[in-house]
Amino acid sequence: PPARPLELEELQQRCAKPEWKPQPRWNVFPKEGPCGRQASAEEIKPPDSDSPGAVPRDGATQSAAELASPSAGAPPIDSPGVVLNDGAIQSASELASPPAGAPPIDSPGAVLNDGATQSTSELASPPAGAPPIFPCLRLEELRQRCAKPPWKFDPDGDAFLNKPSLALCAEQFRTLRARLYQCRGMKPIRTLMVTSTVAGEGKTFVALNLAQAIVRQKERQALLIDADLRASRLPLAMGAPFMPGLADYLRGEADEFSIVQTNTKDNLFFIPAGSPVSDPAELLANQRLKSLLDRLTPLFDWVIFDAPPLLPVSDASVLGQLCDGVIMVVRAGSTAFDLAQTARQEDFMEKNLLGVVLNRAEEEAERYGSYYGYGERHQPGPNV
Repeated sequence: PPARPLELEELQQRCAKPEWKPQPRWNVFPKEGPCGRQASAEEIKPPDSDSPGAVPRDGATQSAAELASPSAGAPPIDSPGVVLNDGAIQSASELASPPAGAPPIDSPGAVLNDGATQSTSELASPPAGAPPIFPCLRLEELRQRCAKPPWKFDPDGDAFLNKPSLALCAEQFRTLRARLYQCRGMKPIRTLMVTSTVAGEGKTFVALNLAQAIVRQKERQALLIDADLRASRLPLAMGAPFMPGLADYLRGEADEFSIVQTNTKDNLFFIPAGSPVSDPAELLANQRLKSLLDRLTPLFDWVIFDAPPLLPVSDASVLGQLCDGVIMVVRAGSTAFDLAQTARQEDFMEKNLLGVVLNRAEEEAERYGSYYGYGERHQPGPNV
């Protein structure tokens, strides 16, 4: 729920009130008299009732009786009203009562610019369609309250199982990780979308193992989000529950604590796609996704989206507007050059594309790297 504003009087009433005794050598603001010298007790003491009076700015001395009596034309001290700018006297009852048309003092609402009265409950709640307002979230709080199911990674999809046959593949992901940190040195990047031209090019494999490479660094946290609401694959690769997930949160049926998963071994957090939906593009475009990112992104070094392919559907275009960078995965010997060029021409790709990952490149297939223009940038290896 939104936090209500705190009033100063409430804070003063409820806060601690210890007796302070500042040490003289630390107090640079002693009670001072004229010219900055230490004021004596007599100077600080208020004038007696029989004091001859005070000197106004014009130098004339005003007696205590004159100070106590009102000036000519002013209402007496016990007058029930006050003189307004136009000379009219307003009674105390008129001061206590609100003007015509205004709500009473104890009214539960407020008058808006158009004259309509808004209740206190309406003031406290956000307007329809606006994202909810949450207090700041800490990583340890998220770790304690999120789900912790046992994950069972697919051996064929995890490059960090310490298998000799996957050693070169894991090293390629470390290289990719280093390249991303180099890109971060040139512009702020924290949210990353991994996509492809069409299905079957290995974007899920790249997103998962890139996240694995990041959390293997000391004190690095990564959030992996399965944003492919049409054909979710990450839960299968991780052996994780499919739901609740992102779609359930976007529909307002779950909060962030129920959709986030983690384990006790490392700093990898995961949000699955969730329940099947018929309108994934509309769900991804609503304000709840931005609200979720605003809340979770500051907790992690990287937030990685496994997004749908670019060409068949528009989901990736929606996600790309919310991410700082994009990586496009192409499959060696499979992705058509003209399709890759078409996907490259998306508006958000022009601004956010960080690079291309060549997947399933065998050691002898360097010619595919030259074909796509990345032969000198990406060393070929099995599956990457």
